[in-house]
Amino acid sequence: MVLDYFWNIVFFILTISLLITVHECGHFLAARFFGVKVEKFSIGFGPIVWSWQANKDSTEYIISIIPLGGYVKLLDKSSISSDSESYHTRNDSFHSKDSWKRGIIIAMGPIFNIIFSIILYTLVFMIGVPVYKPIINYIFPNSIVEKINIPVGSEIKSINGIKTVDWESVRLNILHNINKEKIVISTICVNNDEIYEKSYVIPLSINWLDKSIIKTQDPIIALGVLPCIFRATLNASEIKLHPVSEQDTLQINDKILLINKLPIYNWQSLIQIVKNNSGQSCQLVVERDKHLLYLNVVLIDNYEVDSGKFLKNINFFLAPDIVCKSIKPVIRTDELFTAILKACNKTIDLFIFTVNALFQLVSGNVRITNLHGPIAIAQGAGKSIHSGINYYLMFLAVVSINLGLINLFPIPILDGGQLCFLLIEKIKGSPLSKKIQNFSYIISFAILILIMVLTTYNDITR
Repeated sequence: MVLDYFWNIVFFILTISLLITVHECGHFLAARFFGVKVEKFSIGFGPIVWSWQANKDSTEYIISIIPLGGYVKLLDKSSISSDSESYHTRNDSFHSKDSWKRGIIIAMGPIFNIIFSIILYTLVFMIGVPVYKPIINYIFPNSIVEKINIPVGSEIKSINGIKTVDWESVRLNILHNINKEKIVISTICVNNDEIYEKSYVIPLSINWLDKSIIKTQDPIIALGVLPCIFRATLNASEIKLHPVSEQDTLQINDKILLINKLPIYNWQSLIQIVKNNSGQSCQLVVERDKHLLYLNVVLIDNYEVDSGKFLKNINFFLAPDIVCKSIKPVIRTDELFTAILKACNKTIDLFIFTVNALFQLVSGNVRITNLHGPIAIAQGAGKSIHSGINYYLMFLAVVSINLGLINLFPIPILDGGQLCFLLIEKIKGSPLSKKIQNFSYIISFAILILIMVLTTYNDITR
């Protein structure tokens, strides 16, 4: 468990450092292109760990001890002595450039994050991604979907007219329509060798995601659907568990659906869930006699996993006692040009989805408790790298898009705020006073700290 935390922190630092480097490279290269002198290029804040400078007139490259940020220091008039002969003649300072050039230099950081996401998704599509058809394997009793009688085994072909080729596209389409009063799901079902298509209208209430009988942030599961990737049915003569109470005893033939709100996709995900929660209280969602039960159990510390079997007092359930129904994914690979087009479309879709999610947050359709912070990013980095390089690249792309978008917020300490200052300068004919700018920096810094504390609190409570 301690080792898992350690690697999560390591991959979190690597992820943030890489994305910040990409972001600052955007500012750096744009400044160089427009002839602005770059005095410092720093990854991280605080005490300097390493620095290099070819000569006193060149850029100083710095790595600092706190890898949660970075900056590019451009030559400014304030850096030049007013007594210097070059004070009025130098044209390599940031403020000596036209406002449109300064705007491009500022905007190029977020733009580089978006471009980096396209590059990452291009690699993902060329390497190949496992695609699971969105076939409904299980429907939770008394759930939203169960009430409209969609047959188990149906394949979801579209949501509100948008084609769905895998579970990820299903998830994104549901989230795109999270504030709608209803969604229309079109399916294909096979019955007695006869294939037929049917559409179902699913009514949605306000904040339906938070009101779901299944306590999860996954919209597919919240609707009451378990993806057809893996199904585990307990059928054991002996179950070794540590129930928190007598009411939390797992029984033979209970269907284990979720562990700590996570579906069991395959043996690898099951092993990872057990490892991550060893020695801790876990909540199991099981079906017993067509009723959902929430059981609290503790997985003890001693475990060993070998060839898909839990051995040596895992105190969970054993591989021979599990009846598995599994569907193998189709691995799709694309040529370079096709991969680039798909990567562009994927990045645009995620960017629009993120913007829409922020509007839903502001409008109150999504609760602020759904915001994720640094702990969630660290956990995501660790889990994705353990799942494979492709999954880590996809995780990196998503975080890169979010970083680029967040930096466009009209907050003075961010790039978006600096663009607002430029716009005001263009309209007003002169820049805002230093006093107003400095005050706005203090306020915006306080806002960012508040958001950081809130998201960290959300991560901890989860």
